[in-house]
Amino acid sequence: MGLVEEEMLDGYYTPYYELCAEKIQVEVEKEGSFIIDHLEVVALPWDYVNGGINYDRVLTAKEMAKRMRAVNESMIRSHFGAYIMGRLFHRFTEILAADTKEVKLVSLVISLIRNV
Repeated sequence: MGLVEEEMLDGYYTPYYELCAEKIQVEVEKEGSFIIDHLEVVALPWDYVNGGINYDRVLTAKEMAKRMRAVNESMIRSHFGAYIMGRLFHRFTEILAADTKEVKLVSLVISLIRNV
C-alpha cells in the first residue's frame, strides 16, 4: 500500500448510530405493521464473544474484529479495494487488544408480531 492509500485510510469514517429501545418502540408503533411482543436490553461481558474465556484480550479482540469485518467489509472494500482488508483488520485487532477496557456488550432483543 502506498502513501496515498494510507493517508486515505487515516481519513475514513464509518458513522454508526443505534437507536435506544424507546425510540425503536415509538417507530414500530408509528409504522403500525407490527406489535412489540418483547423488548429487552441485554448486557454481556466483553469476553462473551470468545466463549467467556476471561481476560484473553487477544482472543476477544480477534472475535470482535471478525464481527466488525462482517458488518463493514463490503463498504470498506468498495472504497479502498480488497487488498487492504487483511492488513486493516489485523491492525484493528491489535488496537482492540491493546486499548479496549473490559466493557459490556449491549444488545437489543426484540420480538415482533405481525399486526393483521
